[in-house]
Amino acid sequence: MKTIVLHGSPRKNKNSDTLADNFLLGLNEGVVRETKHFYTNEMNIRPCQGCLSCENAEDKSCIIKDDMQEIYSGFIEADVIVFATPMYWGYITAQLKTVIDRMEALVMWDHFKGKTFVVLITYRHHCESTVAFFARICGFFDVRLHIITCRTYDIETGKDIPISRCKAKIKEAFKLGKSLGSTH
Repeated sequence: MKTIVLHGSPRKNKNSDTLADNFLLGLNEGVVRETKHFYTNEMNIRPCQGCLSCENAEDKSCIIKDDMQEIYSGFIEADVIVFATPMYWGYITAQLKTVIDRMEALVMWDHFKGKTFVVLITYRHHCESTVAFFARICGFFDVRLHIITCRTYDIETGKDIPISRCKAKIKEAFKLGKSLGSTH
């Protein structure tokens, strides 16, 4: 089984990365699996131009040649795709949104079918729009979907909660990884 992790946060090793790390610990328990990490904030990825070149090209490839090419090849080979992101203004980060928009070229070749998506979201106030987005596209493209959301904010005190205090969510990420590792 091959896995890629699309890290949406511009801040490495923080909340969403911690959930991803624990998911991977469970996934790889007892077995070393190939995992590629893509830190979207560090990549040179232009936004989709809506030119439909991918639809019209014989090989269905995107006309833009940038770091997205690495993600395309990783995505095609992967069985499990992990999206790890905090919420900014109630939605995924701009870095991860740019990557998702550029996945239009993958849709042209039906590269989503049979994949497993793991969406790991950390948020303060809202995450419903992102949860609904993934539920909608995964149902349409025959993708197995698993979502873990983790609120890292205490509404009553108005203070952030360190991810280390979200032990139940960290354990949930590990258990999901372990479960998927035993079935793939």
